[in-house]
Amino acid sequence: GKQAVLDELWASVRTTLKPPYKAVAHQFIADGDYVVVEASGQNTTPDGKLYNNKYCWVCRLSAGKLHELREYMDTQLVTETFQG
Repeated sequence: GKQAVLDELWASVRTTLKPPYKAVAHQFIADGDYVVVEASGQNTTPDGKLYNNKYCWVCRLSAGKLHELREYMDTQLVTETFQG
């Protein structure tokens, strides 16, 4: 649910990115219990590096609540930005 996303997913975001956190959704595709969101981030690390990743979130909803979230992104960009 919402609290799990805030506690588990955003916990690492709060330590690696400088507020305000920004992700812009470009496209939504819905089919039954699934919603797919294509988005891009426009963010900066605390030490000033740009971190503008691209995302695809696959969400499974049930009874109006989020039950599963899979995130696809450029993992090479993550490595380059946050290691070293």
